[in-house]
This record gives sequence, structure tokens and C-alpha cells, in this order.
Amino acid sequence: MKFEGKVALITGGGTGIGKAAAQIIAEEGGISIVAGRRLPPLEETVAEIIQAGGKAAACSADVSKVEDIQRLKDFVQEKYGRLDILVNNAGSSLFKSFLDTSVEDLDRLYQVDLRSVYLVSQYMVPLMKENGGGSIINISSILGVLGGKKVSAYCAMKGGVVMLTKALAAELGPDIRVNCLCPSHIVTDMMELEIERLEKAGKMDQLTRRFPMKRVAYPQDMKGIMLFFAGEDSAWLTGNIFMVDGGLSCYI
Repeated sequence: MKFEGKVALITGGGTGIGKAAAQIIAEEGGISIVAGRRLPPLEETVAEIIQAGGKAAACSADVSKVEDIQRLKDFVQEKYGRLDILVNNAGSSLFKSFLDTSVEDLDRLYQVDLRSVYLVSQYMVPLMKENGGGSIINISSILGVLGGKKVSAYCAMKGGVVMLTKALAAELGPDIRVNCLCPSHIVTDMMELEIERLEKAGKMDQLTRRFPMKRVAYPQDMKGIMLFFAGEDSAWLTGNIFMVDGGLSCYI
């Protein structure tokens, strides 16, 4: 059991990549605390983990709100007294052209996709340091490195997560390691509308042919890399920006 006695906090932990992270950490003996705005999917994730013999807890929190982040820290501290792994996974998307993106669009995306990563880390790092440090995994996107059409705001925020990862790695080492995962097309709630659009347009095969792996991914495809960066197998790695993209970036 790689994470026996360890406590992990996963934002956006009720679905998709966050749920997969919570599951793999619990499977390896850790306690997974899942946080998010909607309580039902958090409770469902916790129930599934417990049914499988793992340990988990849910805390409803909107990480775009400072008061909720403070409440989340209090929950972790009072219930467990430590934090060893932080997965900054909560995020939102925006598919809109540069000229059509409003200030409101930009601010909403900033609060969820970038500011929350900064503030959740800022609030949780002291708790991690109290017990000797740990591992932070930030979830960015392939679009935070490569860019794309009609996603300028999203690219800007996810690119910010990439650079924040490097800055925090430099500042928080050696006690706390900070690494960043940049997934491509993973079938989560956030991606379902785009996948449906492509399927209806008969363009799904056109997309999958672009991947050397010849398919899009599913949340379970993230489990192995999460396990690696959260645990001691990556003990000398920090500041890494790791593409989890089925090889798509080979062509771009």
C-alpha cells in the first residue's frame, strides 16, 4: 500500500479525472477527501470507494470562493490533522472566439481554472509542511502548452497553471514537490458535449486518427500517472509538465 496513513485532497473529485485520482489513492491505502460544488457526485464517489474497501470523505466547496477554501482547510485539519497529497483538479472550460469572449467569461474562468489552484495551494501548503511536506499535482491541459482556436481564455488560464507549477516547485522544494499533468481529450462530463458534437457530425474517427494511440482517453487512463506523481516513485521529480495526450502533441 503506497499511501497507507496518507491523506489526499482532490478538488473536483466527484467526477472524471478527480474521481479517478481519489479512487487510485484510496486503492493504495490512502484517505481521499473529495471536494466540489455539487454534493451528490462527491457522495457517490465516497460511497464507491468505501464499498471497494477504501477510505474517503466528501466536503462540498466552491474553490472559486475564498471562504469555501478556508472551510475546506478547516475540514481537513480538524478531521485528519494532516495533508500529504493535493490534486488541484477543479476546472471549467470555455469554447468561444477571442473577440466574443466577455470580461465576465474571462473572470469566471480565471477564478475556477487559475486562481483556485493558487489559493487552494496557498491555504493547504502550511498544513502539508506541518507533517514534513508531500506532493501537489496540478491538472492543466494540452491547451496550456500548445494553444488552439476558440479557446484563448482557457489556454491562458491553463498556461498559467503550467507556469505556476514551475514557480511553486522552485519555491516549495525540497519538502513539497509540485508537478503538472496536461491531459488531452479525456471523456469526462466537461468533454461530453464536444464528443457528442463530433459524433453527430461524423468526425469522431477523424479525431481519433490524429492520436498515435488511435483513441481518446477515459479517466481511468489517468490512474497510473497519478499514482506515480503522488507517491515516492517520483521522489526526485518536481516542476515537471507531463503530457497525457496519447501522443497527440507529436503532430502539433
